[in-house]
Amino acid sequence: MLLIALVLGLIGAAPAWAGGPARAAAAATNAGGVSIDSGGAGDQTFAADEYYSGGTAGVNASGSNGFTTFKTVAHPIPQADWNSFRSSASTYQIPGLTVGGVYQVRLYFLDWQNTQVGKRVFDVDVNGAPALENFDAVQAAGDAGGDGTYIGVEEDVNETADANGDITVQFLPGPVGQPLVNAIALAPVAVNAQGVSVDSGGQGDSGGAVPAGAALPETGWVATANTSSAPGDAPQNAISGNTGARFSSDADQSFGMWWQADMGSTQSFDEVELDSGGFNADYARGYQVEVSNDGTTFTTVSTDTGTGSPETAVFAPQTARYLRIVLTDSVRTNWWSLVDVTVDSSGSGGSGFAADEYYSGGTAGVNASGSNGFTTFKTVAHPIPQADWNSFRSSASTYQIPDLTAGGVYQVRLYFLDWQNTQVGKRVFDVDVNGAPALTGFDIVQAAGNAGGDGTYIGVEEDVNATADANGDVTVQFLPGSAGQPLVNAVALVPAG
Repeated sequence: MLLIALVLGLIGAAPAWAGGPARAAAAATNAGGVSIDSGGAGDQTFAADEYYSGGTAGVNASGSNGFTTFKTVAHPIPQADWNSFRSSASTYQIPGLTVGGVYQVRLYFLDWQNTQVGKRVFDVDVNGAPALENFDAVQAAGDAGGDGTYIGVEEDVNETADANGDITVQFLPGPVGQPLVNAIALAPVAVNAQGVSVDSGGQGDSGGAVPAGAALPETGWVATANTSSAPGDAPQNAISGNTGARFSSDADQSFGMWWQADMGSTQSFDEVELDSGGFNADYARGYQVEVSNDGTTFTTVSTDTGTGSPETAVFAPQTARYLRIVLTDSVRTNWWSLVDVTVDSSGSGGSGFAADEYYSGGTAGVNASGSNGFTTFKTVAHPIPQADWNSFRSSASTYQIPDLTAGGVYQVRLYFLDWQNTQVGKRVFDVDVNGAPALTGFDIVQAAGNAGGDGTYIGVEEDVNATADANGDVTVQFLPGSAGQPLVNAVALVPAG
């Protein structure tokens, strides 16, 4: 049956863009993501095969439904989508995404023909760059503890949609056999899932920032691991600056093994390099990069497959205190070694306040009072850098902050300091969050006075919890009230505890 399906597919091989006509850059019809049943007719959650060129459609003729809920599958898909596939060299050019948007590209593989390692080995490129090299689905399942018999494997990589709103995935022949893919899904990455801080009307904290692409200083960082490493192979060695020392697992690589760094305070970064040094066979075969602000709840920001040392993971900019590397594959012949872990800055300041963004309306301004104000008063629960107090956005304005976790609850921290008025009643305005009143008849000077201040240039923080909508947005509106115009100095969103 499998041969018949393949022969019929070859006879009726579809032309380029068989899944639909070639198209120019279009509206972001797939902005929310897209799921494709490669070689299949689709179902309620996965669309019928589309956006492809090349390759041959086929169906499972093994008589088995396989093991499709194995630990190699992070995001399960319907059985029907495992039972179809597209084989041989093929390209999926997926359009209609948000230009510049970051998506997790989820690739699903189940080899219905082979149950031995080394029978099908191929490459996958995403947007022209290698994503998987010498990939063997049976080997990947075996590395995770599977027996090699019809086990589904998911491989994820983050990618940015190009200027046309496209992401292109190529399945390329390798040393053995032909490429095969069962399904492809693209899901938007909530790049602000861990929160975002905006310097309203200002340029952010570039003055104290590590330049984008430069390594963050690791002084004071503390490393830990869930391994039973000897004292000479301690986790701290990976960030000691001494390339003559190493962290070692002192045991074979196994699924779920992790190494972690507490960076001491929140840092802004978008790239991690893992170097095994002279122990070049001890690189991670598969791993995830996770981040956290509390050391307890971690979010995966990148999933990668290693092909050698050093290994580099690139992801959307993050602001977090904790960094964790978690192995996703098991290797029975190699320990895991790290001689040096380098974390590269995304260019934001240590506090993570970005230059003014996500706004519409209003006017940017800066402090011209000659005073830095009283910005550590008891009205401020979460202090921010002085530079962020010294800039502002005034008049009616809206901040629509995107790329949060849809349905996630965030603490919205609003920072106000009235650099023009020192008397009550001169500036009274409203603030709505997600269309509902958050502050009504708000007077910055009055709020400071109510807390015991004298009304002279005192910073005030007001916090409210809000749930990100179905698009992953939280919208904050500053609306004129009974006197003067609205003014805000900074806006920060952090996941609610």
